[in-house]
Amino acid sequence: MDKRNDQTIDHKKLLFAVQQGAIQLINEKQELNQINVFPVSDGDTGSNLASLMQTIIEETRDEATSVIDVFGKIAEASLVGARGNSGIIFAQYFNGIYNNLLRLEENSSVHSFVKSANAALNEAYQAIENPVEGTIITVIRAWAKALNQSNHSSGLEKVLPKALIEAKQAVENTTKQLKILQKNQVVDAGAKGFYSFIEGFTQAFITEEEVTKPFTNSNESVKIDISESLHTNSVEPTYRYCTEILLDHVTQSKDEIQEKLRAYGDSLIVATNRGKAKIHIHSNQPDQVLSYLSTLGQPIQQKADDMLLQYRVSKHKKAPIALVTDSIADLPADYLLENQIHVLPMNILIGNASYIDKVTIQSEQLFEMNRNSNEVMTSSQPGIKTVENLFSFLETKYEAILVITVSGSLSGTFHTVSEAAKRMASSSTKIEVIDSKQNSAAQGLLVMSANEWIQSGLPLDEVVKRTKNKRKHLKILVSVDDLEPMIVSGRIPQFAGRIAKKINLKPIVSLGKNGEGKLSDFTFSLSSNERKIIRQLKKMHKKKKITRYTVIHANSQTRALAWRDKLVAELGFQPSYIMGISTVVALSAGQGCVAIAVEFEEGERIV
Repeated sequence: MDKRNDQTIDHKKLLFAVQQGAIQLINEKQELNQINVFPVSDGDTGSNLASLMQTIIEETRDEATSVIDVFGKIAEASLVGARGNSGIIFAQYFNGIYNNLLRLEENSSVHSFVKSANAALNEAYQAIENPVEGTIITVIRAWAKALNQSNHSSGLEKVLPKALIEAKQAVENTTKQLKILQKNQVVDAGAKGFYSFIEGFTQAFITEEEVTKPFTNSNESVKIDISESLHTNSVEPTYRYCTEILLDHVTQSKDEIQEKLRAYGDSLIVATNRGKAKIHIHSNQPDQVLSYLSTLGQPIQQKADDMLLQYRVSKHKKAPIALVTDSIADLPADYLLENQIHVLPMNILIGNASYIDKVTIQSEQLFEMNRNSNEVMTSSQPGIKTVENLFSFLETKYEAILVITVSGSLSGTFHTVSEAAKRMASSSTKIEVIDSKQNSAAQGLLVMSANEWIQSGLPLDEVVKRTKNKRKHLKILVSVDDLEPMIVSGRIPQFAGRIAKKINLKPIVSLGKNGEGKLSDFTFSLSSNERKIIRQLKKMHKKKKITRYTVIHANSQTRALAWRDKLVAELGFQPSYIMGISTVVALSAGQGCVAIAVEFEEGERIV
């Protein structure tokens, strides 16, 4: 090709077009969720791709200086923001374009862009363990090949519309390429998402106007037929968790990483670039996946979406109101799944590594790591993007969303979730956020009550009213062996905690009326501590009947079962459940603690 006829791409125009393409995809998020049946019918492809696009928009707000700078920003943002199968393939494709541009002496021309867009196909395919045609990768290939076959000297304004037509045809053909798409009479959601992006990109590049309507030469957008029996031909996922981990300081190749991970699940995709790797896998063992990957690099970001829960909600949701809590609420995993309760995960930070509470780390692992490591361990609340991603999925499924968070006096989670809800103000789905003023199993009991009211068919306003009132009729009493974790984490006042620790007192820890931690009593031994708690509960039961209770523990099941037996003898009925506490609570309560959470008949508050 004669380089004298090759046109240079205006990097400002390019960046604007990328951002507008991202906006167009975000605007079609709900439609993409509705047609999401492959590889798992979890209804979140639109939300995942929208999250990726939002990250790209946020990370490209600063002015770029060149075409290579634009693609560098996009590549970095996409690797960090990628979610789901399609999102990580998308990310690897963007990174492939950037990598190939870097190899070219002239990287701002139309010819260089087209050549890189075509060469990046190999990197996108290599990221996928088992590429399946009739998905996003098929449409990427059709678009890139069409670009490559065009007359580059005529400029992108002439090249892009022709490639868009080929991409549109490839999207429509996906229905014929995969049986599950044919049965449901839909196109592939990931493929349609890529088309939406390049459609917005093409329109914006040509007109230099913000995206207002779909653009194609034939004045019609890709057809989406959603059958009345949507998803009826899909089945429950074999693997429960859609696990994604971003690693830094990685030296292994994609092939080496894929080879080791094959045994842990399916839908394996590995995207790498500049020492970072984004791994996607469907697995029943997300903790083991993370444990292995931690030996390859530094985990700096992760998620593990419950595809089984998402599938059941998409297939048959139990109520029009979504109930959400955070992972500090100690409730049995089976109960959460059976009642379709969504959980915002708290995070455990060990040194520079991040873990997901109750998913990629359990309290037993936490204590073992604490014994064998000198790394500082802390907890962190869900990020606002994590909350927004969950809301993005739920708003496509429910009429309203109720979130019950851990006490605002103990965590910033209530504030973060409230901020995310404000950002969703334009949504037609109403969101209510309640500060439980409780934590752990007491928070769990509050969620149980709210769930029962929702399942009974009560409207949102009534459920909110009852839930706020119920907070006054819950109490948690914690028998703590070692006060140091609670002092260090700030869960109890430092001055009183240090004095109690110095004279070796065994305190009873509870929460104040505003949900703040407090020392409610002291003894000189754990056995005395236990007797005092049981006496207190017996006294409370006589004053105001205890309607249900639960026993939880931090790696101390034998002690918890002994407490259970004594409480059954005193109260006359079994606890609702016995379980280990969340890793976040374990971090502040310390190994060996046992707690009793109780619910009273409504009436006078128990203090």
